[in-house]
Amino acid sequence: MTFISRSLPRSKPLRIFSITAAVLLGLVALGELAGWPFLRAPLAQQLSKLTDSSVSLQGDFRAQLLIQPGIAVDSVTMGSASAVKVPHLLQAEGFVVRWRWGDLWRSRQGAPVRLKRVEADQIDAHLVRLANGNASWARARSESDVEDSATVLPQIETLVLNAGTIVYRDEPLNIDLQVRITQSSEPDTPLPWRATASGRYQGAAVKLEAQAGPNLPLLMQTEDNSALTPLRLSGGVGSTQLDFDGATGALWAGQVMRGTLTLRGASLGTSGKPLGLALPDTPAYRMRGRIAREGKVWSLVTDDATVGSSSLTAAMQYNTATIPPTLAGRVGGRRLAIADLAPAIGADQPPRDASRVLPDKTFDLPSLAQMNANVRVDLAQLDFGTPSIAPMTDLKVHLTLVNSRLDLSGLSARVAGGLLTGSTRLQANQRPPQWEAALRLAEVDLQRWIRALNKGAASLPDDSPAYLSGTLNAKLSLTGQGNSVADILGSGNGRLTLDLVNGEISQLVTEAIGLDAAQALGMLIAGDAPLRLNCARAEAVIQDGVVKTRHAVLDNKDSTLYIQGGASLKTETLQLRVVADPKDFSPFSLRTPLNVTGTLKQLQVRPEASGLLARAAGALVLGALAPPAALLAFIDTGAKPNSEPCAPVKARKAKTP
Repeated sequence: MTFISRSLPRSKPLRIFSITAAVLLGLVALGELAGWPFLRAPLAQQLSKLTDSSVSLQGDFRAQLLIQPGIAVDSVTMGSASAVKVPHLLQAEGFVVRWRWGDLWRSRQGAPVRLKRVEADQIDAHLVRLANGNASWARARSESDVEDSATVLPQIETLVLNAGTIVYRDEPLNIDLQVRITQSSEPDTPLPWRATASGRYQGAAVKLEAQAGPNLPLLMQTEDNSALTPLRLSGGVGSTQLDFDGATGALWAGQVMRGTLTLRGASLGTSGKPLGLALPDTPAYRMRGRIAREGKVWSLVTDDATVGSSSLTAAMQYNTATIPPTLAGRVGGRRLAIADLAPAIGADQPPRDASRVLPDKTFDLPSLAQMNANVRVDLAQLDFGTPSIAPMTDLKVHLTLVNSRLDLSGLSARVAGGLLTGSTRLQANQRPPQWEAALRLAEVDLQRWIRALNKGAASLPDDSPAYLSGTLNAKLSLTGQGNSVADILGSGNGRLTLDLVNGEISQLVTEAIGLDAAQALGMLIAGDAPLRLNCARAEAVIQDGVVKTRHAVLDNKDSTLYIQGGASLKTETLQLRVVADPKDFSPFSLRTPLNVTGTLKQLQVRPEASGLLARAAGALVLGALAPPAALLAFIDTGAKPNSEPCAPVKARKAKTP
């Protein structure tokens, strides 16, 4: 008895604790069974504190705090942040939300609000972010926070909606969209979600329709091993039409997306602008390929891309994690028409001055700052779009864009048995923009390349007679500045050399240039014959847009032709003089220099008047003495040939006494 009586006081606290715990557990169990109806007001207050907005719960209310914590309520209204004037952030009917207490605790420490599941029969949401960074889903931002413009939305792992309307307006990103959502009530429907979006994105009109599978993880990343949700998307953004058929993880969180994409648009440049892609302006295009997204990296592979009349392939990646974003990959194809590049340099539009030829459309240089690029191009054929010029083949070039500096390096292409090599650079980050190029042609068969030199049709075989033929070697170095092709060429400085090796020239052309009527008539009667060129060379310098010939000559056994003068690319005017020095005798010749003047758009070719007048005056004097003697004025005995007419300028100057 003594032992028992002494142990009773010691067990009394334990009994009190056990009773208290049992009562508390009973109350909790009762609360869980009853749905904690008395927690409606304090829970609304707590949610208001967590979301920095007013929350009101109306109608039937039921909460669970232990197993799968959450609430179910007939109607819930969440007000917007005080700095943003919208009717509310969210209004939902038949609303169910599930959370984890750990996620709510972390949100109090600054992490985004994260919800496990949200269900609603009907929602009306207004997601608005102002230009100053204040958002309807977040507290008012201080001035120091404005620079961070990243969109931070509540993270929702699984969202189930029967119907709803979402207004999404983001002024920093220039987005203004209205989304309407419905869900099919038919059982076993593979794509019960249907959403339509209309409005504007980056200034472009948007009209899209999407269909998706159930339990779409719209605003939250899923686990890596989670099954992707089927998704179909069709519609237009600006002039771009798209169709996507595939599967996705989280649409908003930037998780995995895979599928087939078809794109159609008026121009690659126009389609790329809303996405921040600095693509060239082109004719209408269409492409079909496989698209995928892993985090912030998008990839597109297509073997079926048509741009204008060009047939291309591509394997590209666009990484939005870098600043600025980076586009990398390769572009290939069996044919690129040079006419399809015309819009990129403004050649698709006539110059503002109708008397001009060179494109003067201003380049869209600011867009080059929107991204960096590293793209390798490998094309089977570059087509000039005319039978008069043979296409280039096996074209390769490495395109890089870094900090608004666009480089085309490692350029190489096969040209009529020869090779084109070189590089170009455009530095759009300088004022004015600077451009430079270094190009070289080696061992090019001129007749095979410039088919217009063939006698008769340009489509004749490459071995048909030609007015001019030979192996061409050329070098061009050029710099310029400006915002258009006309500006760059009009300010150009550089050097050009041309050499024609083992060449031949039509004798008829030679006599016609020299105005040798007797010999030209003989060629027309007996037939033209090629004359082997002893040499053919041209050297020119370019200064402030003016091309000046230092030495330009074609020499054959019959004559030596000199080209003097130049052309202004700034004013698009020409002032050339072609002089023929005959080496043979001609009984009737009007030999006098030819003047080539006018503009690039309207050339004028006429004999030099002073030479013709001199011969005519001589004929009049001789005719006055004896009429038959008048013909003596038109006899040409030929000139003493120059031993080295094509010697480079420096070499000829060195031999001058």
